[in-house]
Amino acid sequence: MKNPLNKVGITFGIVLALYYILFNCTLFFTDQTLFANKFVGFFNMAIIIIIGVLCVFAAKRKMGGYLTFREAFTPFLIMIAIGVTMNFVLYNVLFQLVDPSAKDVINKVLHDMLVETLNNSGLPQAQIDEQFAKAKELNQFEPKSQLFMWAGSILRNSILGLLLAAIFKNKSEFTPPQQEEEQATAAPKN
Repeated sequence: MKNPLNKVGITFGIVLALYYILFNCTLFFTDQTLFANKFVGFFNMAIIIIIGVLCVFAAKRKMGGYLTFREAFTPFLIMIAIGVTMNFVLYNVLFQLVDPSAKDVINKVLHDMLVETLNNSGLPQAQIDEQFAKAKELNQFEPKSQLFMWAGSILRNSILGLLLAAIFKNKSEFTPPQQEEEQATAAPKN
């Protein structure tokens, strides 16, 4: 592989994919209701941040300690694309092929969460009924919904990658390379 940054991104993408495989299989075969738990979502986001920081740090070491914004973001984006894609492939295999009845468990938990949220929101009953009607029409396991969730996940995590790239960059993309500056100062003036 020519670009060492791509190699770093692929390596950490595989690490993220393995994490998702282990984590999702553990949840699926122990307690499926945890897929709808907000703390599990926060835990997953923390893991993505940790692996993302390690990915960008490894890229920085690979490039000799100096990264541009683009060089910091590229391996993170590759990592996210591989990890999130594997996550959604596994999610569909588990819920469409292994145990399709698990979809009902998740939908029930999500419905109960929606009921609790709307009842505590203080909205008028007409708006609550309208939200329930919209929720019944939505099927998060249909291909269109899955595609939107996949794209949203990549977009959301890319924003995190942009922040990490801004934090870790220490070389401007617009600064001329040091060698060109040295040659310009060493050239005789006429």
